[in-house]
Amino acid sequence: MKHSLNGLLPLALLGFLLAPAAHADVVDDVWRGTNIRLNAARIRVKGNDYATGYWLLPKAANTLNLNVPARQFGLNSDLVLHMHGSRSGNVITWTFDDRLPSRYNLGDSTYVTRVRGTLKAYARQVRGADDPYCESAACPHNVELTLAPGSSAKVSGYKTIVFDFDFTEDVQVKQFVAYGGVPRPRLSSMVVSVPSSRCPSWRASELSGTVYLGSPAPTGGTLVDLMSVDASVGVLNVRVPEGQRSARFTLRLPPHWKGPTVIYGASGGVRKSLKVGLRDCPTLAYDFTKWFVLPMIYEPLYQLKQCSAVARLKEKGTDFLFTPDAEVYPLNELLGVEQAWVAGVNTVGDLFGTAYTSKGPSAFRMRAEDLKGGAEQWLEGWEAVTANSHGTLLVRDPDEPWSLYRVDELGPAKHPGLSEVAPGRVFFNALGQVAATLDTERGPRAARIYGKDVKVLLDVESDFTALNDVGDFVGTARDADKQLKPFLWSEERELRWLPLPKGYVSGRAVSINDAGWVLANALSEDGKYQTAYLASPDGKSVTVLDDLLPAELSKAGYRVVEAVTLSDDYGALVLAVSELGERVQLVLCP
Repeated sequence: MKHSLNGLLPLALLGFLLAPAAHADVVDDVWRGTNIRLNAARIRVKGNDYATGYWLLPKAANTLNLNVPARQFGLNSDLVLHMHGSRSGNVITWTFDDRLPSRYNLGDSTYVTRVRGTLKAYARQVRGADDPYCESAACPHNVELTLAPGSSAKVSGYKTIVFDFDFTEDVQVKQFVAYGGVPRPRLSSMVVSVPSSRCPSWRASELSGTVYLGSPAPTGGTLVDLMSVDASVGVLNVRVPEGQRSARFTLRLPPHWKGPTVIYGASGGVRKSLKVGLRDCPTLAYDFTKWFVLPMIYEPLYQLKQCSAVARLKEKGTDFLFTPDAEVYPLNELLGVEQAWVAGVNTVGDLFGTAYTSKGPSAFRMRAEDLKGGAEQWLEGWEAVTANSHGTLLVRDPDEPWSLYRVDELGPAKHPGLSEVAPGRVFFNALGQVAATLDTERGPRAARIYGKDVKVLLDVESDFTALNDVGDFVGTARDADKQLKPFLWSEERELRWLPLPKGYVSGRAVSINDAGWVLANALSEDGKYQTAYLASPDGKSVTVLDDLLPAELSKAGYRVVEAVTLSDDYGALVLAVSELGERVQLVLCP
């Protein structure tokens, strides 16, 4: 069974062969970094204690050697201690043997002329704040150095009592605490993705943000400090993984929150701020003002914000991204694979799916605005099922398709509520809720899954077709008259049947955005007529998409007969028919 994550074994071997050029361990970071911050050092010689601290010791990059002027320790001597560094595991050893340019008077006619010895230090990864005694962005950050056994030193010189008597005295190294490694990377920028359809919700909700660093994070990663001016908005510091330049974080919004607030981020001596707020909830459907045609040789799948769409080339079985500027991107070529199937899109502009090669499947996630940058996440041996707006994937092992796994920083782990069920369609939101259609002995049933709790919502034929990020579930079920009807469900309001356009008796829900607008298809009683429409968030009114079409399409006699999906910014991917019976696939945008 294949459970490798991101090709860790080849990368680990490569890191071993190329160290210290790659991120091997914290000692490697000390080797790469400049400067060592001495926080405290204490020695005892000839019955006297000498202590110092809070010094920034210069060190060149790509070496463990130090040249330490004695004057930095408050000694009135021109001595420069040449400390030659080496490593063994997580211990750094410095050896030194230097003669003083001129004798150093210890008092009582005692003079030091030579210093030699060995200093051993444990290297330990430090997570969190920078060295608290260093206010410069250039200071070391991620490695703490503490005294290890085997440290010793000697001073040699002479004592004058009429004649000069040579002596060698042992020096006890009592304490050594320093910081090394690389500076905390500077914060380059940060963004919070506020979906176009997001507006104040009467329940708690979440937004997704991203921090970007000016350089890769050191061994063990690095924390970016985050804070919200509005204390009711929850945000935690985020760790950028080792070797990466970005990481996602979550904003937790209280019920009915509109804002605005200001989010502050800091790393490497750089502080950034960002204003975040929500729009008012729309009460009317938006007219479509832009559109383009998808060729009929493609199967329409998903629409993203800013009027882009994903479609599958039926002949080759691989997916393409279309933009309103007539740009077409074959995802398999961008990823360097044979086939790429998109499993879904989210409100922040991610595409997630499965790439196939002769070696098998790999789940991926990539940003639609940076397609040429390739996959942002890549998991070999897994198939993508769905993902939420935080970019968290649900995946399956092709050898164990009945269990789903949630992907975190450590890799895929079995989802507690999806390990024993046999889900059909699955949706996953930012709150951690899952909408699934379960295959039961009595037929398909719509179920809400949260953690280990699996709750079948209706004891009739039903399925879920969408789930938004504020906790609204939308699906289709048979009513008391055995007709298929779209419904809306939430924890607080339970089941609500959605209305149908006048003259239609059945329908299927297709999609829902964060504002609660539901896209659905309706069918007439005789089965001859079909239309697509929007149901308002309060479930009291409907708007047929034909009434929202651009003027040029309406004048040409086009009518919408089927809707495929609703984008976050109120766009729709539809099938339309002209007066002459010509069928076209349209990408419609407000």
